[in-house]
Parts: sequence; C-alpha cells; structure tokens
Amino acid sequence: MKALKIKISGRIQRTGYRWLIVELARNLKLQGTVEFTENGDLLIHIQGEDKSVEEFVDKLKTLPPHVYVKELSIEETKPDSKLKSFMVKYGTIGDELHEGFGPIQYVLEEKLSEVSSQITTLKNMLEEVTRKLDELVNLLRISR
Repeated sequence: MKALKIKISGRIQRTGYRWLIVELARNLKLQGTVEFTENGDLLIHIQGEDKSVEEFVDKLKTLPPHVYVKELSIEETKPDSKLKSFMVKYGTIGDELHEGFGPIQYVLEEKLSEVSSQITTLKNMLEEVTRKLDELVNLLRISR
C-alpha cells in the first residue's frame, strides 16, 4: 500500500477541481481526504494500491481548462488504517457555496464568449447580405 500527501496551489478554488479529484479517487477505489487550506491550497491525503495511487497522480496532472496549477508537491507518508473511503473535509458554509458556484461561473463565461463570437459572425453575415441586396437593387434599377 502506498500513501501520499499532495499539496496543490494555483487557481484551483471555485473551479470544481476538488470534485474531479474526489471522483477520480473514488473511481480508483482509493482512500483519503481532500480539503482546502486557509490560504486556498488544496491538500490531498491519498492511499491505496501502488498502481492506483500512481494512476491517480498521473490523472491529477490532466487539468480542466479553467484550472491553473502553480505548484504541485508530493511526499510519501505512512498509510492511515482508519481511512476506509475518500472524503471531503469541508470548509465554512460560505466557502462551500462559493466553491459550488465557481464552476458554473466558468461555464457561463465560456458560453457567453461563444455566443458573443456567434453574434459577431451573424453581424458580418447580415452586412454581407445587405451589401448583396444593395447590389441587386442597383442592378434592377439600371436594367429598367
């Protein structure tokens, strides 16, 4: 059995990254905890079969686009026989509410950017259609 203490710093709060970690750890049948520290770092205690822990660390480095990891430190530690599953150590209710709304904010900002781009494309297309119609009207006037 392998056990690690992993500390991650960067733009990770309010991104949903913690829940991706929870899902990954549970899918790999690992035990441990994940929590935000007071300064906003993510602290993970993970343990389980060597191969599963190594896979966890590899996949941990595959980041969603809105997450920025500034620093990732890993140190080996002793397994804790009391850990039977992978759990979240929750912060204050305010922090947890912000954490839940953060991913929604990123998705909405991304979709807003897409819609804005599509509006610009539509405006350009309308300008082109208007120009073509003007040309057609001029041609019709000349041919009379």
